[in-house]
Amino acid sequence: MRRFSAKDGALWDAVIGHESWGTFVVLFTPVAGGDARKITLAEETALAAETELGAKSEDELRLLLAESSPW
Repeated sequence: MRRFSAKDGALWDAVIGHESWGTFVVLFTPVAGGDARKITLAEETALAAETELGAKSEDELRLLLAESSPW
């Protein structure tokens, strides 16, 4: 799990999720409550998805959040 602040200062948690058809996603949940969001990753294994999430900078996480869709 990664916790980061969005451009507006709101705190978000980012975790890896696994869709039923086998793809991995980053699930974004606002710490203060609200609607979750998701974005699909190209990674094919859980380890690769976790590694990718861990390597992201806060700026990269903000960009993924901006590109994400409602969950």
